[in-house]
Amino acid sequence: MAGRTVEVVAVGPPPQDPYQPAASAWALASALAGRGDDVRVLHLAGSGVGPTPSGVVDVPVEIPLRRPGGPGELAEFATAAGRRLRPNVDLVLRDPVGLGALGMRRSRSGPPVVGAFGRSVELRSFVGDRAARSAAGIVDRFDTWLDRRTVRRLERAAVQEADRIFTDDREVVDAFAKEYGVPSGKFVNVPTAVPVLPPLPGRDASRQDLRIPPDVPVVVAPTAFEEPGPAGVDRVLEAFRRVRPLFPGVRLVVVGAPAPPDPGVISLPDRGASTLADALAGANVAVFARRAPGFDPGVVLAARARVPPIVLPDARLPLDPEGGVKVAPSVDPGDLASVLAELLADPAMQKEVGRNAVRFAEAFLPERVATAVGEALSSRSA
Repeated sequence: MAGRTVEVVAVGPPPQDPYQPAASAWALASALAGRGDDVRVLHLAGSGVGPTPSGVVDVPVEIPLRRPGGPGELAEFATAAGRRLRPNVDLVLRDPVGLGALGMRRSRSGPPVVGAFGRSVELRSFVGDRAARSAAGIVDRFDTWLDRRTVRRLERAAVQEADRIFTDDREVVDAFAKEYGVPSGKFVNVPTAVPVLPPLPGRDASRQDLRIPPDVPVVVAPTAFEEPGPAGVDRVLEAFRRVRPLFPGVRLVVVGAPAPPDPGVISLPDRGASTLADALAGANVAVFARRAPGFDPGVVLAARARVPPIVLPDARLPLDPEGGVKVAPSVDPGDLASVLAELLADPAMQKEVGRNAVRFAEAFLPERVATAVGEALSSRSA
């Protein structure tokens, strides 16, 4: 795949936060550029903009905001992005699949080849969001019905345009098959490309930055959401309170969401890549207790840093961690505290789990994902 002209269609600019929806697309674009491809990223404007990866061309796409937040907005972006595609493009990658077709012209067997990443099914997300609201009346219910039809039509168009759909979520495969009749041969099992953090500082330097003594255990809790409730901050705090009497001086560093000023708790609401790198560099153990289902890239970031991750039993791990992740027996904070105490009390176990975690995290390296995508798109399905 090296040397091809590649257009990546993303939902936002290069983010500072590796949890942002556009982070995976930009990480993949960077990896493709590193392989020698001529890469541009077409994207909607947004806030929290980070640096553009080396070798990647940043192409903002403006669209008229006729109905901000409406189901047709992403389809308007797809149409506008399709008009900006280079005539000689070999490969187009959409992350995520999105709504609406790009509308490019191509022959049945010629370029461009289109790959899309199935993160979720927009139709089901729309239905779930609207079900949580109470309809104000007949007009509101009619508008919801029309919007649902629009989402279905636009998502179907995006799915049909893709030659391959990349996902590591079996539920997404089943949902696309049920809603749109997508054949199994169109799906390719590929892990999410998790961005690489800046180089981690040394442990002593990290703890000096955070004003943590060098000889105390440290627990880091990267949060997937800015709101403490969905992020499960209360679960982490309760588990920490239970283990704190057992480990003198132990600290808890919560990154990405506000945390109350409990004894031993450090709150870092900023979830930028440099903040995460600094926090992970000084940690012994990482805890993830989100309430909302889904894949948490922070688990991979901790694993790369050799910080043993602890997750709840409902966490989605697309690959067998093979001893690189500790799983609590239940979502009860008491069970989470038991696993946390076990790891904190055993440095040898920390090192063993950390070594296994590094191997687990390798599959999510953008370079690995870029290779898998290239192999899958080397020949287009009929």
